Amino acid sequence: MPDDLTTYARVQASFGPNAARYTASRGHADVEALTRLVARLAPRPTDAVLDLGTGAGHTALAFAPHVARVAALDLTRSMLDEVRRNAALRTVGNVTVAQGAAEALPFADATFDVVACRLTTHHFASLPHAVGEIARVLRTGGRLLVADTMVPEDDEIDRAINEIETLRDPSHVRNWRPSEWRHMIAAARMRVVECDLGYYDEGDGMDFEAWTARIGTPPDAVRALRARFAAAPPALVAALRIEPRGENFRFALPRLTLIAAK
Repeated sequence: MPDDLTTYARVQASFGPNAARYTASRGHADVEALTRLVARLAPRPTDAVLDLGTGAGHTALAFAPHVARVAALDLTRSMLDEVRRNAALRTVGNVTVAQGAAEALPFADATFDVVACRLTTHHFASLPHAVGEIARVLRTGGRLLVADTMVPEDDEIDRAINEIETLRDPSHVRNWRPSEWRHMIAAARMRVVECDLGYYDEGDGMDFEAWTARIGTPPDAVRALRARFAAAPPALVAALRIEPRGENFRFALPRLTLIAAK
């Protein structure tokens, strides 16, 4: 696995030029999914929330009307510019932004009641270290919400999905298994309260062309990905729900939604 600084540089190179696309991304901006996540946490009006790996700020802005304040943290400056712009468009005044890495959070111990990580943890340079940092900044009784892509407990499918993700975006580090998540949560002295497995499909199946265009996948890599989808063995077709649509594909990514408490 690359070192932290190499991973940070790759993340910034991938997301810096494409930040505005994540404001418009159908899956990232899914209002119904965001509303369900916030309702699931039932935050209090006095809560302080950290949206870790905020991207364009969709999760931060979903929590903002229900809590006292939200800190939106991201590694990439242009993403934070999107957060500021989107907050201003919605006249949201209780969201602040900060630039930093998940493995070294720029916050004091016991600062937050909720930490949310949505569609971002697969880019963290060292997720075990990041989970430890999350536990540090959470208050006693605080909660961690994770909603992200994952891989099943199968070595071959794990390898194939992570290879596909890295080919699409070199800043991808790893989609983790549910068992790995549980181990990291326990190692950080938190406990899993809920863990649901499902699919991230952007409503009616992800569109291959939109998925690769959003992150600016180079043409050679797009061709290689298209070949992998076309030649996928039955187990991978089932795991990703791959459906050919002419020269395009619809598919879905396995997803984990986890709530842990400190």
